[in-house]
Amino acid sequence: MTESSTQGIPENIMKLQAFLQCDTKVYTYLHNTPGKELAEKILKEGLVFENHLSSTTDQVSQHDLVELNYFRMIRKSYGDITIVIQISSKLVEDFSRRLRRTKFHFSEALSKTRPVYNENDYPVYQLPEQFIKGYFDHHTNEARKNPKFDPFYFPLYFEDNLQRLLQQYG
Repeated sequence: MTESSTQGIPENIMKLQAFLQCDTKVYTYLHNTPGKELAEKILKEGLVFENHLSSTTDQVSQHDLVELNYFRMIRKSYGDITIVIQISSKLVEDFSRRLRRTKFHFSEALSKTRPVYNENDYPVYQLPEQFIKGYFDHHTNEARKNPKFDPFYFPLYFEDNLQRLLQQYG
C-alpha cells in the first residue's frame, strides 16, 4: 500500500489491518467490547450472539482500510476492544449453501451449544472460541492472539446442528 493511499488513516486502523491478515481464505467479522476482561472471556469461551452472527458483528474485508476505519467510527461507542472472528470461507459457503432454502443462517449451525431463548424469545448461540483469532486494543494498538484459533475448526456437532436445523425447517 502506498503512503498516499494510507493518508488520513489512523495508525490503529493500519495495525488492526495487519492483525487481520490470514494466509487462507476466510470470512472476517468484528465485534467491539468495552474491556479486556470481557475480551479475555470471549477468547476462552467463544462469542455469545443472538439470532445469528450478523446481529452482533460486522463482516469486513481484511484488505480495505477505509472499511475498517468506517467500522471503527460507527462501532466505537461499543468499546475500544475489537474482537476478531475468522471462519474458513469453505465452511461458511458450504453451510450457507445447505441452508439456502431455509430461514436459517450458517452461524446457527456453528454454535457450540444448543440455542437458549432470551426474554424476547430470540435464540442465543455461542460461537466456539476456535473461530476467535484474538482481539485488538485501540488504546495501546496491541493485538492479543488466541492460541486456540483455528478457522477450519469442524467438530462433529456442527453437522448435528445443521441436521437439526434442516429438520426444523421441514
